[in-house]
Amino acid sequence: MKITGVLPDFKCIMRMRGTLLRPAFKKCGRNFQICSNAMIVHTSSVSIGNDVYIAYGCWIQGVGEVTLEDEMMLGPYTVLASSDHQKQGDSSRFGAGRERPIILQRGAWTGSHVVVTAGVTVGAGAACAAGAVVTRDVPPGCVVGGVPARVLKTEAQQLDTAQR
Repeated sequence: MKITGVLPDFKCIMRMRGTLLRPAFKKCGRNFQICSNAMIVHTSSVSIGNDVYIAYGCWIQGVGEVTLEDEMMLGPYTVLASSDHQKQGDSSRFGAGRERPIILQRGAWTGSHVVVTAGVTVGAGAACAAGAVVTRDVPPGCVVGGVPARVLKTEAQQLDTAQR
């Protein structure tokens, strides 16, 4: 990332970055595109499907396992935190971490500045609106938003709107 970080985020450069990073991941499919200034830690616990796009400034913490299934996109500055802190006495500083997997299923999408917390599954085709803090599982095809995120629109409501 440091070597290619000075290059512009053109599609061919983002694909080149993805190709160069493939060996670092638990699994990495074809056409992986990653923008500059993205940070992924504990890459050996991150699985990436086909046609995945990671936008500028994303931060992914793989320690608790992260799975990005096929055709999903992370918007700019998305944070995937697969571990959280537990308290030790009155302090969270030295408490043990609690690791839980994050799964973004096929075709899921996050807007900019979304935070997905440990243990969350974002369903297939679901969208997380910009600025959402996703602390619970998101049903397939839904749109969620807010802090904490809640369902704003279901798949049925989206289909009904599209048919009108």
